Amino acid sequence: MSELITGVISGVVASVVFYIFLLLVRPKISVSSKICKAIEDEDGAFIRIKVVNRTRFMLTNVKYVLNFCQSRGEGVHQVEVIPPCKTPLEFIDKYSESDENAEYAIRFLYRIPPHISISDGWLEFSIHANHGFSNTSACVKKKYGSDDLISGIFETGTSMKILAVPNS
Repeated sequence: MSELITGVISGVVASVVFYIFLLLVRPKISVSSKICKAIEDEDGAFIRIKVVNRTRFMLTNVKYVLNFCQSRGEGVHQVEVIPPCKTPLEFIDKYSESDENAEYAIRFLYRIPPHISISDGWLEFSIHANHGFSNTSACVKKKYGSDDLISGIFETGTSMKILAVPNS
């Protein structure tokens, strides 16, 4: 009987240690709380959303989407997908303080068509990625209103600060 209890206890301890290990090596993704608006013309506005990989391992199987949502009453929403301007990324480099190019910090570029008015709804950005070592996944979703659009450029590195661009 004591062998059975010892086996159960060691199994529970091993499971707890493994669970704690998985918690420590899951992806840590930061998404900007504001959107950076770059250029606006008759063809729409270019915006950027910044994502930072804060783990020491590469993020793989990266999937992301930007939706424009409008409420149609009674919980019904109209959703329009806004495609990225560049070819979608499949991975984001690992965080490294010595990385001078900050390859772990990505600025996703989108063009908002002129027929979309963010004041009539909201933008919703979602990103899903897997941890390169443990293969655990994380999903982050941010909702942006018209007050969250700020003209300028993102500061480099892990900072989510938007810097004003002087007029030329």
